[in-house]
Amino acid sequence: MPFRGYIRALKGTVRRQKDALLPSPEVREYEQWREQHLAVRQSRYPELPEPGLLSILTPVWNGSPVNYLRALAGCIAPQNPNGACEWVIFDNGCTNARLTGYLQSLQERSWIKLIHSPKNIGIANGLRQCLEQASGRYVLPVDGDDLLYPDALRVVAAWIKRAGSPALLYTDEDKVIGRRYYQPYFKPDWDPVLFLNSAYIAHLGVIDRVKALELRAYSDPAAEGSADWDLFMRFFLAGYAPVHIPEVVYSWRVHGQSTADDAASKPYIHASQKAVLQRFLDGRGYAPQYEIEYSPLLGGAAHWHFTTRAKQLPDEFVSFIGEDVRPDRTDWASEALSIFELHPDTVMVGGRIRNSRGIITEAGRHFGFGGACGCPNRGRRADDPGYFAQMWKQRSVSAVLTQFAVIRSEFLAEVQRTLPNGASAAFLGAWAGALAFRQGKRVVYSPFLSGVSDLDWETLISDSEKQLFLEKNASIIPDRRFYPVGFSLTRPFGLGDPACRAS
Repeated sequence: MPFRGYIRALKGTVRRQKDALLPSPEVREYEQWREQHLAVRQSRYPELPEPGLLSILTPVWNGSPVNYLRALAGCIAPQNPNGACEWVIFDNGCTNARLTGYLQSLQERSWIKLIHSPKNIGIANGLRQCLEQASGRYVLPVDGDDLLYPDALRVVAAWIKRAGSPALLYTDEDKVIGRRYYQPYFKPDWDPVLFLNSAYIAHLGVIDRVKALELRAYSDPAAEGSADWDLFMRFFLAGYAPVHIPEVVYSWRVHGQSTADDAASKPYIHASQKAVLQRFLDGRGYAPQYEIEYSPLLGGAAHWHFTTRAKQLPDEFVSFIGEDVRPDRTDWASEALSIFELHPDTVMVGGRIRNSRGIITEAGRHFGFGGACGCPNRGRRADDPGYFAQMWKQRSVSAVLTQFAVIRSEFLAEVQRTLPNGASAAFLGAWAGALAFRQGKRVVYSPFLSGVSDLDWETLISDSEKQLFLEKNASIIPDRRFYPVGFSLTRPFGLGDPACRAS
């Protein structure tokens, strides 16, 4: 092993041992919350899935640890007592005698279908074989070293019915190391802006099998390391909006060879992610105008940013830049215009403000947080990427401040016509966000629209205006589209009451 790889492996071992043996206060808080929430959830999803609804897909290769696969089987079997759900396992050229012996023993269960390949044909091709052999209406890709929650199948089946059998759904997830569960990812509802920054809807994907076959899922060798993201992109380009299941049902196992621990464990991931994003540009006809580059905020990691040539702001847009703001980049107009073009339902784009001490004062807002409309990242250091690096990613929000923002001229005129007496310029972004919500339009936060200011605009917004905003917009507060229901409305990204999760 090269010296650099040895050092990375050593650091990974130390990190994993620390996470397992020395849990932080946040980990202990989540463990307590998780235990309470699972108890609450027992009565919410009492019905077993109907036969023929679900097929679990799991490719297995020589590197799949037998004990992990055994643990996965141990959490699937108890929630599938009648064999209503199918488990399709693809033996991807396995030669390890212990592994092949265990796979053969699994065939004793009538609801497990084992497919064998004489050689390893790769992750995507393995998933494709599973997809073609499955019979359920929906397929659930599950890695052989990960875990499903004990009620995962009941939760998924209930939400499929509740949502009217959509083409694609996704759940929340956490990580597991040993017996410790941590780092829950409470995800926002469907957000195509965040989706182009990361494949956040993976784990657990719930996918209409027939539509996946029609869209040629798992057929692109260039997307080998990002097969799920490629599948989701195909659904996105075909016009399907995924439905969010706001429940943690999937645990991504952390170990030395997993991307849950270190994306560098699979170096081909960078090329495959770029191929998926290129599919988006090609599918929408944007390829000649944009380049896919590493995000300048995330230091060469597998995170991306669409860049284009410098553009001037045309007349159909109005920019707001406070006299106090010193922009970081001269191409901020190009950044805003790119978002408007790539996401045509966007009516306003706002940026990130930090003070001269490097403390964030503005980075996107959510109705109901901290009262009327607050910023959960307020007070964070600018070099802190935030919850799942979302402060450094473009994403949809309820509102942005006009301290540094761009808005469509026509939409601004509508906002001005609807403003009540008592509305101020400092809180104009919140009033604009409320109108956008009601019209089904999008407001986007971008960390690449950033600047420095020592004037904290929060101090310019009066309590009386906040109260007026609450009264006028009570029907849309709190806004849980992009600030998930698992979070407290008083503590930034802190856990809320388990009983308050979606039912």
